[in-house]
Amino acid sequence: MVLSLGEFVVRIRHILDPELKQRVIAKLAEARGLSPAAVPEWFELDDADYVDLLNAIREEDEGLDQEGRDSRM
Repeated sequence: MVLSLGEFVVRIRHILDPELKQRVIAKLAEARGLSPAAVPEWFELDDADYVDLLNAIREEDEGLDQEGRDSRM
């Protein structure tokens, strides 16, 4: 992977919180159409992809659909 100055990557193995790591792997696998077991620990996410995954997890936690509406209503 070639990165320009100012770009950062996050390796899954460097996510210290075990619950967050598991949720990131599950969300990444879902987005890629894979089994969570198929996502390797060395997998790298650029900062934008990582933020997108975190936002998707947050929206799931808050019960929001993709347009930001409360899906419980």
